[in-house]
Amino acid sequence: MRSISIYRANAVVLFGILVFYALYHARVFLIPLFFAILLAMLMVPISRKLESWGINRILATLICILIFLLFIAGIFGIIAAQAVSLSEDLPQIQQKFQQMVDWVQRWIEGQFGVTPQRQIQIMKTQVGKFLSSPGKYVSTTLSGFMGIVTGFVLVLLYFFFLMWKREKYEEFFLKLVVKENEPTVRKELQEINQVASQYLIGRLISMLFLAVFYGIGFTVVGLKNGLLLSLIAVIPTIIPYIGSIIGGFFPLMMALVTGSPGTFLPVVIILVLAQVLDNNIIEPIVEGQSLDISPIFTIVAIVIGELTWGLAGVILFVPLFAVLKIICDHVPSLHPYAFLLNNETEEPAWVEKIKGWFKKK
Repeated sequence: MRSISIYRANAVVLFGILVFYALYHARVFLIPLFFAILLAMLMVPISRKLESWGINRILATLICILIFLLFIAGIFGIIAAQAVSLSEDLPQIQQKFQQMVDWVQRWIEGQFGVTPQRQIQIMKTQVGKFLSSPGKYVSTTLSGFMGIVTGFVLVLLYFFFLMWKREKYEEFFLKLVVKENEPTVRKELQEINQVASQYLIGRLISMLFLAVFYGIGFTVVGLKNGLLLSLIAVIPTIIPYIGSIIGGFFPLMMALVTGSPGTFLPVVIILVLAQVLDNNIIEPIVEGQSLDISPIFTIVAIVIGELTWGLAGVILFVPLFAVLKIICDHVPSLHPYAFLLNNETEEPAWVEKIKGWFKKK
């Protein structure tokens, strides 16, 4: 039996701690950079197509940035338009919300013996503590908003330069290895680009499917502002597994507050049915084995990402783990780690048949 050196094990653990420490303290620099890299991988095919039409690299890159900005503006435009419609129903929402609050207060009183007056007093105390230092919370909010704006601008700047001189960065990685290993590294870079772009495109198609399914379903069952609620429910699904749970919470709450008594159960059915179809049909077809990571390590990536970079890490660390697996696949000494990260679940035969049918088309 092959023995494992305690010194090597300690070195691996120490290396992991140092990487975590570096990622955490360099997050202000790395988060916009990694978002820009993923966006560049997604937009490279579009840029190449534009360049094949005779458009120069800089103009093609600017067009890609414009497409991205229009996509973001479209989402916010739809949300804003639906929010205006939602504001017209605020009096009814407030009335039903108050009824729910009264019911919760009565339930708490019955279960724990805390009177509604005492509950209100506790809430006032907590709100008073929150408002005791308003300047702190205002400055924190403004700082967070400015951080988002700055990060967004940095993403666009990084994206522009990554797209403009993309061959240079590929050549840089090739210069880091000896001549005979260049074909392997080139193949590795192609796989990383393919995995990242396929994953992002797959997520977008999956989110589009859920938005359409939710929008139609919520409208059919009579849930008000179904389009707005469908977008709110879909946006968190960019996070694997837990995103669908977070996204489904708001439509369920709105079904309780604004809907009729018979609306809640149909909304639950729509949410569950959409996730079943997405997880078993849409995602296997559009994403396939793009990530090829074990489900348990997908969860590990989400947890480590949240601990390291917060919400940005939750989004970024899943594709980063996929990139890490590709690197481990191509380095013989790291093959055990690639085996550990590998997805052991086999793709169903019916999914293979459907994918084959789409390829024929």
